[in-house]
Amino acid sequence: MIIERIIVENYRLIKHADFKVNQDMNIFVGDNDSGKSTLLEVIAILTSGKLNGYTLDRQLKANMFNDDVRNEYRATLDKRKPAKSLPKIFFEAYCKNDEIYSNFRGRNNSLVDNLLGIRIAIEFNSEYENTYKTMLKNREIFDIPIEFYEVNCKYFNGEIVSYRFCPIKAVFIDTTRKDYSYIVDRFVSENITTYLSPQEQIDLSAAYRKTRNDFHTNELVQKLNEGIKENVHIKDRILAIDLKEDEVDEWKRQMSVIVDKTPFENIGFGSQNTIKVELAIKNSAEQVNVVLMEEPENNLSFANMAKLIQRVTDSKGKQIFISTHSSYIANKLDLSKLLLVSKGSVFAFTDIKDETIKYFKKLPGYDTLRLVLADKVILVEGPTEELLIQRAYLDKYKKLPATDGIDIITVNALAFKRYCDIALLMKKHIAIVTDNDGCIKKNITDKYSGYINNTILHFYYESDENLNTIELSFVAANLVDGALSEEFLKSISKKGLLKNKNANQVTDYMLNNKVEWALRVFDSEENIKYPRYINDVIEKCHSNECSRFWQDMGDM
Repeated sequence: MIIERIIVENYRLIKHADFKVNQDMNIFVGDNDSGKSTLLEVIAILTSGKLNGYTLDRQLKANMFNDDVRNEYRATLDKRKPAKSLPKIFFEAYCKNDEIYSNFRGRNNSLVDNLLGIRIAIEFNSEYENTYKTMLKNREIFDIPIEFYEVNCKYFNGEIVSYRFCPIKAVFIDTTRKDYSYIVDRFVSENITTYLSPQEQIDLSAAYRKTRNDFHTNELVQKLNEGIKENVHIKDRILAIDLKEDEVDEWKRQMSVIVDKTPFENIGFGSQNTIKVELAIKNSAEQVNVVLMEEPENNLSFANMAKLIQRVTDSKGKQIFISTHSSYIANKLDLSKLLLVSKGSVFAFTDIKDETIKYFKKLPGYDTLRLVLADKVILVEGPTEELLIQRAYLDKYKKLPATDGIDIITVNALAFKRYCDIALLMKKHIAIVTDNDGCIKKNITDKYSGYINNTILHFYYESDENLNTIELSFVAANLVDGALSEEFLKSISKKGLLKNKNANQVTDYMLNNKVEWALRVFDSEENIKYPRYINDVIEKCHSNECSRFWQDMGDM
């Protein structure tokens, strides 16, 4: 079965998410704590019934519930007005219609529609209703009573899912964890089965047991146990040291993979990750149809990351879900497959305008995701503005903007709209700093109509149309009685060559050396004046009001 749509309710960072997925590649991108890993976890549970290798019912905790939902429930306890119904978590995977699995179709889903899919619900078990009510009355309930909950894994037709026979099979590759045993054990086991006959496997098992027996009868082991027998006495019991008893197939788990004569566990973490991915894809050639990957770029060099991407791209016939912070991975795998994750919500990159998608596909430098990943964003036209805003922030707050999570992104003015489209899709507040170019109506109001009046896009520019570039705005801000201030002249002078120049001469120099004069100001020990619109944007980004303002998604 191929997943087409996923609905998540009340799980961890996600209060509610309902989104469509691609049949081949899906790339979750977003900042830390945006919900990317949570989504991969949900898909892993839907396709295996397990969390971190254990069945979900063995993992139940109150902190699985979304914080808002959990706090709302606890608030009802504090007010002595218990909720009429207990909160529940559910995940749903809606699958592509397939006649082969049509018997799994049904209405056991939140849409109450006759569809094909799987639903997992973590909900209150009504068998405990009387016990719950008694404890509630006695004020013995302090949090979501997870001990009274159960996990139900069912197809949409109401039939319980037996994952051993489920038509969706997944493998989860998490490169953020140094845990390779599952992949290695599977590789060892499958190759033993492939290349050795049943009789040869029995012979190899016997050889392993003979080795264990040789250890048991070894002279040094016998000497060790004689010493224990003579000197360690616990009542009438005789103690000894021996190898642990093992299961029938324990010998397989004692075998490891050797890479170029080095044990797998001793090679570099990046190489381990590369091999883990390779083995998972190779081993799952037939059995697995869903591949989940957590940050595949972790600990990989650029060259190895490129190889990995090619390997993933070549995995035909599999539905792949990847979470990443890497713009390189996103660009290379196909931007049209991006799913932007923000504050537990999911937005398809394809929902924005076609010309915006085309722009980012052509974007050099693999810088696509900076806006997505940044906490706060200021878009500027060039490096001149970037340097000056950073210095203005440093002068006022004694630290650089990045320290406060503010990313200043240099963007050609023609691309402002493209970044605005992404911001609108994600409902993410951004600031845009631009020149007025001599006519505010033509170059800002009309040019950005449809954007400028939006409440999450904030444009900052010089209000005086005579000051049509940032250079003229800085000159005007630093004039004292018609002459440039001594501090400003010192800040942009190299070896004092501009100190005796008049305002017009200095302006000409600045216009012809845009980045150079800005770099001198950035490195200068002098404190200069900044145009009002520059001060406005840094104050807005820094203030406590701004922190709430930028992060609050509100009702938009």
